[in-house]
Amino acid sequence: MTGAGVPLPTFAAAEELERALGCPFDPGTGMSLAAGVRADDLEAEPVAAYEAAWAAGLHEHLVPVAEGGRMGSFESLLAVVRAASRREPAVSVGFGSTLLATAPVWIWGDDAQRRRVAELALGRAWGTAGISEEAAGSDLLATTTRAVPTGDGFVLNGQKWLVGNGGRASFATVLAASEPSFGLFLVDFEALGGAGVRRLPKVPTHGLRGHDLSGFVLEDCRVGPGARLGRPGRGIEMVTGMLQFTRTLVGGTGLGVADTALRIALRHARGRVLYGEPALALAPVRSLLARGFADLLVAECTALAAARALDVARQRMALWSAVAKYVVPALCVDAVDACGEVLSARAYLREGAAGGAFQKLVRDVAITPVFEGTQLVQLDTVRAQLVSGARRRAGGRPEVPLSLLFGFGEPVTPVAPRDQRPSLTYGGADEVVGLLDEAVAELGDDQELAALGRTLLRVRDETRETLRARGAARTSDAYEAARRHCLVHAGACCLHTWLRRREALGGLAADRAWLSAALRRVVERLGLPAGPDREAEERLVRRLEDLDDDDRAFSLVPLRLAPRSRGSVPV
Repeated sequence: MTGAGVPLPTFAAAEELERALGCPFDPGTGMSLAAGVRADDLEAEPVAAYEAAWAAGLHEHLVPVAEGGRMGSFESLLAVVRAASRREPAVSVGFGSTLLATAPVWIWGDDAQRRRVAELALGRAWGTAGISEEAAGSDLLATTTRAVPTGDGFVLNGQKWLVGNGGRASFATVLAASEPSFGLFLVDFEALGGAGVRRLPKVPTHGLRGHDLSGFVLEDCRVGPGARLGRPGRGIEMVTGMLQFTRTLVGGTGLGVADTALRIALRHARGRVLYGEPALALAPVRSLLARGFADLLVAECTALAAARALDVARQRMALWSAVAKYVVPALCVDAVDACGEVLSARAYLREGAAGGAFQKLVRDVAITPVFEGTQLVQLDTVRAQLVSGARRRAGGRPEVPLSLLFGFGEPVTPVAPRDQRPSLTYGGADEVVGLLDEAVAELGDDQELAALGRTLLRVRDETRETLRARGAARTSDAYEAARRHCLVHAGACCLHTWLRRREALGGLAADRAWLSAALRRVVERLGLPAGPDREAEERLVRRLEDLDDDDRAFSLVPLRLAPRSRGSVPV
């Protein structure tokens, strides 16, 4: 609901999922934090959580409406991922691995391929993306798996390792060297009956212990001529394109975990008595919570803009998805770390805050900056895209209206991924940072916010010059310029959200305090002086309390959560 009480249809699916799954602090729900800790201790799959997710229809959101599912927009899907992740990240990651397998089918698959994958996904089958290999890492050109054409199809040989759902998947999309170049192949394990496929054991991990991170070996695996996806020789292009979707949506996992971590830390601070008063009364504790909340809101603005761009501005995602993947998980990790400082020693206890859930969340969220390409991979992508864009910069006015891009919650035409395929370049126009000048000018007489905005403008211009002069080579200066561009983009997302959407969203979104704190967090990460806004921090802490009491997400979007189970789990 907005401040005016008007529903936001885009987020209705997430609210429906919240109601179906119940409060994660209630040990009686299928996706409770307590059950997740028990499964994690045993390094076992959280079976009850998966069953609850299926019963709530989470898998249906992996299939576009055009293919018989419920995926109406990627903005909506981000909210759904966030809702699942605030309970059990292993579940959202497992479903995310299936999405990575299905995305190229929705985009490049023919009618028969799309029908078959929709049938499997809607029938609760797991999918896996057979991309990664142990020796190749992120170097797709080093892929050694081969697909040799025969008279009646292809024979595949090779090993895929560190892939999600590798041991339990019913189907896979596999990158393989073929003629005339690399191709992407749909391998229907279920139809093969296991012939030519050998599963590899689960790899033990520090976090996400309930996720099936494993692999498989293809040994003379025979598939028909209809297994190849898209045009021959476009495998690398297709993988690069499908990663634009998944590396954007990974942010939903971080946002969900950070929400729960903030909730645990806040409740602990409200109930923990120190020096004769609640810990929340201590200024350092309030500052930590406010700064963690501000980090979450910067991440949210960046993630929402990127997810919405998948719906309305896919031509920009070669750049924006990499920026979002660099910014969002890292900020969410920082927010969780701030919560750990609030919890102090209890953050390290396996039977500590929220029944030991916090230490699990810390381990689970730590992998999100690595999924779908490490931080270094994202910075290299940003660097290369910006250098290429500077050489072929689009002329005239930007093509994507900010009112559309930042119209969070406004309905869009249901996604049909095949109707707008990913681009390998962003075209040279970047409305988010390109229109930062106009955004700063719109701040009017607010001198403090305008000064922060001018700092972003100065960094933007310096970064452009660095990349123009020295960005072509993989130097430390070039990577630092790419990092600074990502942060300027995040700050610009906050500004555009404030200017374009605060009145429609209402509540927290209309409170200047969040923007002041958010911009300061960005400027601090740029290594520049910002100075604290103590009044804004105080307001953010009060907002946290009100949102928690009212069963609302820690979000600019007024999203109602499942009713709180009060007193069932100690915090």
